[in-house]
Amino acid sequence: MNDLYLHGLFALGGGLGAVLRHWIAQTITHDLPVSTLVVNVMGSLLLGAWIANLGGLPSMGEEERQLVFGFCGGFTTFSSFAYQTLKLHRDRSVLTAAGNIGLSLILCGIGFWLGLWGVGALLG
Repeated sequence: MNDLYLHGLFALGGGLGAVLRHWIAQTITHDLPVSTLVVNVMGSLLLGAWIANLGGLPSMGEEERQLVFGFCGGFTTFSSFAYQTLKLHRDRSVLTAAGNIGLSLILCGIGFWLGLWGVGALLG
C-alpha cells in the first residue's frame, strides 16, 4: 500500500478530529476547561470502542487504523490539557489544577474502558 495514501488518510482523520474539537470548544463554554475534558473523554471512549471492534473484527485494515488514529490525534488535546492545567494553577489554586488532572485521568480511563467493554460486549 502506498505510504503517501496512508499518510493522507491519517491527515484526513486528524483534520476531521481537529474540526470537531474546535466545534465542541466553541459550543461548550465554561470558565473551567470543560470542553477539553469532554473531547479527551470522548476520544478515550472512541479509541477503546475501536480497539474492541478491531479485536472482534480482524478484517479492519491499515486504512481504518490510519483514519482512527489520525482522528483521535486531531480530536484529543493533551497539549491544551497541560496548558489549561497550568493556567488553573496560576489563576485559581493548586487544588483546582490537581482536580483537573485527577478528573481527566479518571474519566478518560473510564471512557476508554467503557468503549472497550461496551463494544466488546456488543460483539461478544
